[in-house]
Amino acid sequence: MTLSVHRMSRDEAGQIIDALCDWAPLSTYTGHLHAGDIGWLLRLDDDDVNEALHVVRDRGEIVAVVVADELSAISPAVKPDRVHDLAVAEAIAGLADNMPTTSNAYADAPPGSTLRSLLSVGGWVVDPDPWVVLYRPLGPVDAVYADPMSATLSSEDDISDRVEVQRSAFEGSTFTIGRWHQMAAGPGFDPALEYLRRNPEGLPVAAATGWSAGRGKCGILEPVGTHLDHTGAGHGKAVSMAAIAALARVGASGVTVHTPGFNAAAIRTYESCGLRQVEITHAMRRPAGV
Repeated sequence: MTLSVHRMSRDEAGQIIDALCDWAPLSTYTGHLHAGDIGWLLRLDDDDVNEALHVVRDRGEIVAVVVADELSAISPAVKPDRVHDLAVAEAIAGLADNMPTTSNAYADAPPGSTLRSLLSVGGWVVDPDPWVVLYRPLGPVDAVYADPMSATLSSEDDISDRVEVQRSAFEGSTFTIGRWHQMAAGPGFDPALEYLRRNPEGLPVAAATGWSAGRGKCGILEPVGTHLDHTGAGHGKAVSMAAIAALARVGASGVTVHTPGFNAAAIRTYESCGLRQVEITHAMRRPAGV
């Protein structure tokens, strides 16, 4: 076995998305990195994308994907028949250990996994802050839902308004019209899965983007946001339901989201859309200086 770690570019992101779609299980949710996470990442500038995307190869075949984000966190996914492979786990742990030590670093590593054991030996600890995985199975009946106030984007004005919603909903957001176009030009993006909701006055109030991993496999919502001036009116639920219905129409077997446990408002919104909590996860954390 000959493993090698490679940094990947935007032009190579399609290889990563293909691998993640291939690894996604049929008819159930995936608890790790999703193809849609890569699609959403591609909104970033080329240098940031190149810094974030890594793969582990075995004789040319991708056996693991690792995303290292700007917040010193890594999210890995491993080919199903290699999840207990020590050498693959060591390669991922090496990427985690090479993150800057000036602040806390985080890594997704499921309990009982070889990666989690390696990180523990290296001084990493369980982060106390939980993340919640919510999931809803989908079928043909879910595809018929329609929200008359939510629609896919069909003009530059829609794109501008969708960006406005994102920047209002998420403090510190760096989303721009240019970054939307970078995301939309990437592999995995489907314009039929992105919805913008307007209120009766025509103002943009909420947006949701869905991502598919292929027919019969679970999709995700990433991101969902409500404009700060229009929270508490059910707009987030309505636009989420529109995106969920769109996922059902392209054959998704379910939809999942992964959100911080402290975000009670988001959890309530997703639960109102029929998603239920199926898993609580805790990342591994490397204290600063370790």
